[in-house]
Amino acid sequence: MALLDYFVNVNQELHNPKVIEIAIYERTERSAVTDGLTGLFNHAYFIMALKREVLRARRHDLKLSLAMFDLDDFKKINDTRGHLEGDHTLMKTAAVVKESLREIDTAARYGGEEFAILLPETSRAGAHVVADRIRRHMEERFRRRGSPRVTLSGGVATYPEDATNAEDLLRRADEGLYRSKADGKNRITMVGAERRRHLRVPVSHPLLLRARSTRRAARAENVSAGGVLVSLREPVPVGSNVTLVIRPVGAAPMTLRGVAVRVEKAGQDRGRRYEIGVRLRGDSGEALSVLRHVAGAQA
Repeated sequence: MALLDYFVNVNQELHNPKVIEIAIYERTERSAVTDGLTGLFNHAYFIMALKREVLRARRHDLKLSLAMFDLDDFKKINDTRGHLEGDHTLMKTAAVVKESLREIDTAARYGGEEFAILLPETSRAGAHVVADRIRRHMEERFRRRGSPRVTLSGGVATYPEDATNAEDLLRRADEGLYRSKADGKNRITMVGAERRRHLRVPVSHPLLLRARSTRRAARAENVSAGGVLVSLREPVPVGSNVTLVIRPVGAAPMTLRGVAVRVEKAGQDRGRRYEIGVRLRGDSGEALSVLRHVAGAQA
């Protein structure tokens, strides 16, 4: 009280002071950085922690892995069982995540039904083990009678192999998440290990790309069993549904349908262009064969 009297009446720095218990202050401080429903850290704190850990990994030459998760078909739970059941599902998911982590790891509710974890001093392979353990525990936790079937998909990226700054590390992990969704859900994808899974054949053929109600001129750069690498002047957001229209010489136009799973700026020598990796859907087989034929003719 003497200290308070000094700052109010002598120093006059405080004009409307309030005295609170330290326990109340600590609870207020925690609530500013945690998600009220799940008890995990919130989005704002996670971004701050990500930037801090990337700087620490760079300074001490350490590995840092990031895993992103998304509950599969979560909207269906809300629509069929109600939002209360949806909230219970989110809380159970948070509990599974917490049980699988070390004290030095950081887990957050990134937004909606999306979760993220930071794994300091963890390699890509080690992060995949952790992420897949969380995926398997989710299946087991919701396998009980009367519970809705709940699974999650995830993506893993590692500093410095997959990205050298916080923004790119987050983007690459998100790409892995979208690949998991495109490949059938309930799986974990490591972006570094996925990039050259199929043999790629170089090709140079004009295309028309449709995404989000816009049409853009593009060019196929290479083709594989699972997708097409496309070059164009404007980026397409990762996760966008994409339609590629091919116009083979002497034949009717054909379409390829897929999902944008990777977006990167092309080399400086090629001007301002973007390379879009498109993971194709199962109904694109005939059009993909045409594009492979074009590649063979150009070779």
